[in-house]
Amino acid sequence: TTTTIITLHYIARHYIMSSARPSSRGSRSSGGARKSKKSSTAPSAKASKKGSQEVAGLRTLVQQRLLKNVFSYCADNFDGWMVLIVDKKSMRAISSAVGMYDIMERNVTIVEDIEKVRAPFRDMGAIYVLAPTEESVNRLIADFEKPLYGNSVFLFFLGRIPEKQLEKIKACRPLLKRLKALNEANVDFLAKELRAYHFDMRRAFKDVYVRSGRSKIEYRMAEKLISICSTLNEYPHIRYAKDSPTAQALAKTLDVKLNQFLNNPDFWFHGDAGHTDRERATLLILDRKDDCLTPLMHDFTYQSMVNDLLPIKDDKITLTQESVEMDDDYDEDYDSDEDDSERKEPDKPAVVDKNAKDILLNENDNVWVELRGKHIAEVISTLSDRCREMVNSDTSGFSNKDKGKTMSLSQVASALKALPEYREVMDKLSQHMQLAHECMGEFNKRGLIELSELEQTLATGQTEDGAKPKLEDMMEQVKVQLKSMKDPKARFRLLLITIISQGGIKEEYKTSLWSAAQVNRDQEKLFNVLSETMDIPIINTGSGGSRFSNIMGSRVKSGANIDTESEFANSRYVPPLKPILEAVAANNLDVEEYPPVRDLPQGHGSGAGTVTSARKRTEGSARKGGATKRWQRSNQTEGNKDESYQGGRVIVFMIGGISYAELRVAREVMAKASREVVAGSTIFSNPNDFLDDLRRLVKSSSSRDSTRESTKERE
Repeated sequence: TTTTIITLHYIARHYIMSSARPSSRGSRSSGGARKSKKSSTAPSAKASKKGSQEVAGLRTLVQQRLLKNVFSYCADNFDGWMVLIVDKKSMRAISSAVGMYDIMERNVTIVEDIEKVRAPFRDMGAIYVLAPTEESVNRLIADFEKPLYGNSVFLFFLGRIPEKQLEKIKACRPLLKRLKALNEANVDFLAKELRAYHFDMRRAFKDVYVRSGRSKIEYRMAEKLISICSTLNEYPHIRYAKDSPTAQALAKTLDVKLNQFLNNPDFWFHGDAGHTDRERATLLILDRKDDCLTPLMHDFTYQSMVNDLLPIKDDKITLTQESVEMDDDYDEDYDSDEDDSERKEPDKPAVVDKNAKDILLNENDNVWVELRGKHIAEVISTLSDRCREMVNSDTSGFSNKDKGKTMSLSQVASALKALPEYREVMDKLSQHMQLAHECMGEFNKRGLIELSELEQTLATGQTEDGAKPKLEDMMEQVKVQLKSMKDPKARFRLLLITIISQGGIKEEYKTSLWSAAQVNRDQEKLFNVLSETMDIPIINTGSGGSRFSNIMGSRVKSGANIDTESEFANSRYVPPLKPILEAVAANNLDVEEYPPVRDLPQGHGSGAGTVTSARKRTEGSARKGGATKRWQRSNQTEGNKDESYQGGRVIVFMIGGISYAELRVAREVMAKASREVVAGSTIFSNPNDFLDDLRRLVKSSSSRDSTRESTKERE
């Protein structure tokens, strides 16, 4: 074959959503493609109509797409073992949803990194799953200068393949003649939770907020959002925050690309003529710039504390567990029931061995999934009860009524059979108990009980008993707290919380607060950049021009929503995302503040919704019941939750990073409103990550200014 135009009409029939490319760009095929031998491959779009009724989460759908539409397809079309070749981005995307065991079940015997030197396996088929980047395509082409694998190559990209990179593939004849499949898998994101995702764009923050000329960041985010919509089979109503130019630009870019995507003949979506059992989704695009307070606040739910206080990376955390090993000379009768006076002490003391163990906190850990959104005090209480129940249960095969009786062989066999499961459950509970106590250890070490109350009062404008403190008193408390803090990052974090929550610091308090926080030159530069790029007023001039309301008289500003039903006094601050999502779920989000790109159907939104903007937060009321202990729980009990979902999906995308507290409130709204919510962002961000992102703005801004100066000099 001298020239082969790479089209995949044939392969596309085996995919629910085969390609992110609109048909106007031309179709693609592989001359070597052949029919699937088994009916287990992914069904066509027409065959999927009945499946549109399912309410599978995003991560489940990604799992199905990868296993059925990629790995099972390859296994059905190649008799023998295969090698999976990935780059860093595709490896992260795959591992976020699929385990190695699942892949090996589909005839994949080894996983290779395309960036490393690899041994040839010329008797094996090759599955390439790559990010659609120039670097990965160049490495792919290099593999066929001297082919490493057999004559069957299956090629998949996470998202849309740029035309330039496609031309390179067309020009590589050694690859072309071996190619059995080429497709865009449309999983160009990480499905980190059942209904939460991010784009793995850690460095995107500076690209969004510090620009030198026209940026391509909206196009990159739009392509990835198409992957989300493709996976969910959604053609959503797109809405955006009116005050954010970035959100507006992304919304309009996505609208154009999504309508091009509709040309794909295999694409169907919930709410179309053939799938009327569920309404069309709503996609809401928000901007981190509109709420810089939430990612800085201390949140005392389990997931937030682990990511804020403990050294965790990519969901992996290392636990040091102590195990006791007795010396070889230890007398086994030492633990017998004989009298204490007749016992013989061991010759050598027990040896305490500290074993480091890596554990993953993800969707595969049921205990983590259940407890991650709960307050740390409730987590410890729940884990303690579970451990006590396990110890007192008859899981081990010994019940209280059988004590003192001789066990039959069947009872012994039953006990031994249950023992591994018993140990596994206890190990999991003990791991989380250790994690929870490590969180509390850091909590006490850093003195967060007093700091958190100060933060909550600054953010809500009220003390825990509902009183509104004087501004002068609060600034004095902030100054005292800053002076007592040894960690420069912690000082700067509190200072930022104070500035943002109050819409800027009054000039009369600046000198004393700056001195107490030991603000250095770099931090001064950062304040200037935050004022210019993030619209955060550093000094409150009282002119009324800031996006926050002015401080009324000498009282602390009250602008945040307050959780009047919170069980814990130190968790009364509510992220602005929660009332916004509640309004979307109730179809009454203000269309003036969050306009649609295209006209909405009747019943979606109103001109005077209860929620206006993250920048214009309504004043909350005091907590009910007066003063309570800061960690004391109320007697409230959680009612039964209706786990069925009504209406169309709510997809929220936060430009610039989403906090773990916001992921939590998304799950809370979903549970309360019985409306499926899929939350995501460019990245999941803890407070340290967000502070690092802010610091990068200084470097990027300096680089931009230098470029401008150089341009002026040349002119």
